[in-house]
Amino acid sequence: MAKTLLYIDDNQIDIAIIKGMQEKYLAFDAVTYSTNAEHSIRYIREHLQNADELPDVIFLDLYMSPFSGWEFLDEFKKIHSLIAKTIEIYIVTFSILPKDLIRSKQYQHVKSYYTKPVTRETFTSFRVN
Repeated sequence: MAKTLLYIDDNQIDIAIIKGMQEKYLAFDAVTYSTNAEHSIRYIREHLQNADELPDVIFLDLYMSPFSGWEFLDEFKKIHSLIAKTIEIYIVTFSILPKDLIRSKQYQHVKSYYTKPVTRETFTSFRVN
């Protein structure tokens, strides 16, 4: 099964790291990059019932401006039951604060929490074969 990734992060260096890993390891069939979490959730809302237009996996940074990853998660929580397919969300953040990890576990659609930088092992665990 094809896997697509939506990587939401406002840090261009982190985007470049993921682009480089994707080029080297081809963990996903396709990757879309977004620096704006608000635009990303709007796109998902607009394509709720079109599974082909939605990602299989989202890597989400928590601390972005002006619309944070937390706000994205709150909005996703409102619509996730209406989405035509299951989307797995993985937190990818610099935050090592226990309170952030605990808070992320309050969202049932968040599968795991990773600290940056994303390691080769983490990234390739999603490899499509």
